[in-house]
Amino acid sequence: APKACSIMKKDPLTLLIELTPKRAKRRFRESIYHAWDHKCAYCGQPATSLDHIIPRFKSGSSNRNNLIPACQRCNSNKGSMDMETWYKQQSYFCAYRMENINAWINQEVIDIYNYTKLSLSFKPA
Repeated sequence: APKACSIMKKDPLTLLIELTPKRAKRRFRESIYHAWDHKCAYCGQPATSLDHIIPRFKSGSSNRNNLIPACQRCNSNKGSMDMETWYKQQSYFCAYRMENINAWINQEVIDIYNYTKLSLSFKPA
């Protein structure tokens, strides 16, 4: 039994198979919050939701590079507007945060096998 446990801890594929869909989704979402220190990518306040940078109804995906943490105010305020246009109009616009958001958008899509290892490696500059 201990040997099987140590194998499961080392093999990301085994870990993903063991996860229920609900747990996998929670882990996926948590990894995004963690990468941004649980702060809104736009204003830096505590994040309470994930924002689709390109809204889903505008063909935006739910892939990692299209989701960023946002506070309720920013997520509601942005709505379906173009992110960059909307963000540049905000009094709290920050070029440094915009660079981090663009780096996030342009990151490579992570394949499922390397998800666990790489999901915590992105840190906004």
